[in-house]
Parts: sequence; C-alpha cells; structure tokens
Amino acid sequence: KEGIVMLKSKRLSWSALRKKDYEIALFQTEHPRDRKGYKMVYRGIINGDSHFAVVSKVFKMFNIKDLIPKDYQGRTVMSGDIIMIVDHYERKRYYRLQSGGWTEVNRLHVC
Repeated sequence: KEGIVMLKSKRLSWSALRKKDYEIALFQTEHPRDRKGYKMVYRGIINGDSHFAVVSKVFKMFNIKDLIPKDYQGRTVMSGDIIMIVDHYERKRYYRLQSGGWTEVNRLHVC
C-alpha cells in the first residue's frame, strides 16, 4: 500500500531505532567537590536514547573497573563532576552529579 515501508531484513524495536551516538566530555577538578578548576579528563562517543541514558552509562563506565577505558587517567566519577553532551543539532548540555543525581548546569561552571 502507498505510504507504508516494510523492513524485510530483521525486525527492529522502537528503542533500537531511537538510539543515537552522543559526543560526551567528562570534566573533573583536581580535588573532588572543588567548585572551580574543571579540566576535561575524557572525551568520547556514547550510544543512548536520551541524555539520561547517556549520563547513566557514563557513571557506570567510570565507576566499574572492568568498564573503564584503558586510556582513562582520571578518578572515578563522583559528586561535583560534570558531563557535557553534544546532540545531533550541535547543542551542548552540561550535567553535574549532585547527591540527588544529575542536574543540568550552566557552562560557566566548566570554564
């Protein structure tokens, strides 16, 4: 029928269709919980279906020994650390880990 596209190879779930690659950068201070002096300690690509999924993956990735990238020289992710996520529209969002979870913050905190 007109307007209907059938996929003949394999069936994909909606969540698989929505997943995207996001550019991320992890910023940390020299001493945990410092409010100034953030430096980028990691940059990479993470696949996820939302910013929430991406920050969750980043948290696991840098806190589970077997998942930590071999080239990573920073410490584990903890309160005060900031993640920058760049989406497909080149918009940057910054999230700081607080005691209650990830909170969106202004870029000024990273400078």
